[in-house]
Amino acid sequence: MAISHSVASLLQPNVVRIESGSTVSDVARVMAEKNVRNVFVMREGEPLGLVRDYDIITRVVARNLDPDIVKADEIMCKPVASVKADAELFEIAAVMAQTGVRRVLVMQDAKILGTITAGDLLNIVSHFPRSSQRETLRSIAGLT
Repeated sequence: MAISHSVASLLQPNVVRIESGSTVSDVARVMAEKNVRNVFVMREGEPLGLVRDYDIITRVVARNLDPDIVKADEIMCKPVASVKADAELFEIAAVMAQTGVRRVLVMQDAKILGTITAGDLLNIVSHFPRSSQRETLRSIAGLT
């Protein structure tokens, strides 16, 4: 399977990960160290879920739970949203829309190549000519 031009132009190869069973405090430390808002939860190299800063705020802090006790597995979004390396823009956007996540893993033969964010996707669409933007956004929304 070849990497599509769409994926290649958006791919961020550095995937921030944490092992299953890690505490929310561990996740927050990794987020701060790596300056990211999302961390993938892994078990034996397999992606299990995604913890977003939003999950920490709404599922731990707002409920007054102890981040040293709560595990990442308890608050992560699952399953992990992913696309294949040969995906096109509309497929990437459709996965984001269906799952409600803003970051997807890019996979090739069960190997993680990197991630693509909604911001990356919007940034590339914003550089299209205006008429093409409308067509692309309508296609992404399933209106064509």
